[in-house]
Amino acid sequence: MPDPRDKSKVAEPIDLGPGYRLAARGRQEAEDDRLALLEQIFDPASRHRRELVQPGWRCLEVGAGRGSMAVWLAERVGKSGHVMATDIDVTYLERMNLPNLEIRRHDILKDPLDVLGPSSFDLVCSRLMLFWLAGKQETAIQRMVECLRPGGWLVDEDGDWGTVSPVDPSHPYYARYEGAWQGGEWWAARGYDPTFGRKLPVLFEKCGLKNIRSEATAEIVRGGSLWAKWWQETLLAIRAWEQSEDRLTEAREEEYKVLTAPWSDPSLWFLNALLHACWGQRL
Repeated sequence: MPDPRDKSKVAEPIDLGPGYRLAARGRQEAEDDRLALLEQIFDPASRHRRELVQPGWRCLEVGAGRGSMAVWLAERVGKSGHVMATDIDVTYLERMNLPNLEIRRHDILKDPLDVLGPSSFDLVCSRLMLFWLAGKQETAIQRMVECLRPGGWLVDEDGDWGTVSPVDPSHPYYARYEGAWQGGEWWAARGYDPTFGRKLPVLFEKCGLKNIRSEATAEIVRGGSLWAKWWQETLLAIRAWEQSEDRLTEAREEEYKVLTAPWSDPSLWFLNALLHACWGQRL
């Protein structure tokens, strides 16, 4: 029988399955920078998608991140309205100080809904969160629906993160990137659905929402752009998570080198993720 004290051989890391891989623990400054890039890239469209919000509304943002959209919602609903911003980590949200903005640490999957106010919100929204809840997205959506008042709206934005790909097969980075990325199967190997975003309307309908509509957008951008920098930082954050969980094998380390190097090169043009936005109403 092997001596358990013998550390000369390290077992292969246990596959912990899908989970949230962008936690700020131990890398707060880097995650703050990554989220700041996210806000620059996604906030303009997110504001447009929430223009249905009226003065006096009660709004709930689930997974509020650094709080930029929560602040915008608080300004939109005005003094007569109220916004609650939740996250499993409120480190960044605690910097917010608006009289009609309430910050609450809350896990939409596990924590009681009573503390939020079931059936009381005119709008419940989230952005780039559901993807990480692999296998549990319908549960999360159903719980968000329960927070809506009759007539209230759920708005969610999420992506087909497997679609990120260089567009020029002749580029020097192309073949190695595609060999590691495998058409988005890189995500599937970690337990995630690389085309999750397009399934939002189906999940909304399963959760009883009506008047559902959906749209999807994507762009061709280049290395060195804001989007490329954000994507590179996102992959590096996932790498840091795998390292912290003892899952960063030599093979995976090589994958990360192959997948992150292209995004600093302005000669590389690529299709970014197909981003889906979905609206549904509780009747």
